[in-house]
Amino acid sequence: MKISLLQFNIKWMDKQSNIGTISDHLASLSSGFDLLVLPEMFLTGFNMDAKTAAIPEDHTAIKALTSLASKYNIGIIGSLAISETSTYFNRVLLITEHGIAGRYDKQYLFTPSGESDTFSKKHPTTLIEYKGWKLLPQVCYDLRFPENVRTIDKADLIIYVANWPIGRIQHWNTLLKARAIENQCYVIGCNRIGRDDNGWEFPGSTQIIAANGDSTLIDKNNNSLEIEISHVDVANYRSKYPYWKDKK
Repeated sequence: MKISLLQFNIKWMDKQSNIGTISDHLASLSSGFDLLVLPEMFLTGFNMDAKTAAIPEDHTAIKALTSLASKYNIGIIGSLAISETSTYFNRVLLITEHGIAGRYDKQYLFTPSGESDTFSKKHPTTLIEYKGWKLLPQVCYDLRFPENVRTIDKADLIIYVANWPIGRIQHWNTLLKARAIENQCYVIGCNRIGRDDNGWEFPGSTQIIAANGDSTLIDKNNNSLEIEISHVDVANYRSKYPYWKDKK
């Protein structure tokens, strides 16, 4: 599967501008990509004013993303603030040409920011099938809780989308690698860059890590990483080192 990871400076509460950035990036890619990975709350920034930030799943922004997925024959995955009547979710959506193909709600809501007072959880940790791959989406703070992914066996690719600040970026780098090694699968960490309206600075450090812990990061002169991954590599590594059989 060919994947593009995009870290960008999310414009605060400017959905149209952020969709424009995504559209421009897709236009710059060569043909044949399967999946575009975007950061957490990629349409608005990490805004705890849910009434302002959240959109319903039938919003024009979702329709615009579906049109982009159809135009480029690609899946788009990242998290958004989603509303259902008066309830709000930090929700990962997998969007394809057919619309929403998978959902996951952030399970570990970030208490220090007030996220746990604002957002709820409806769709639990789950595998999402896409083009023969078993994807396991996660969001930011979820990364600190390995049990959230250890309860789901046989993921091919765990995807963490985030707004992870510069002051704790070493934790991000270390924990992503740990998740790949202990689950013996690919792990993606897609983080934003820039500074948001809360004053937080984000350094990116977007990367993909193989089952053996080898990582490939976005080059410091770029905002994206294009890479191809193989089912065979995961299967061979698990066969050579079948640690997963000893899981309790």
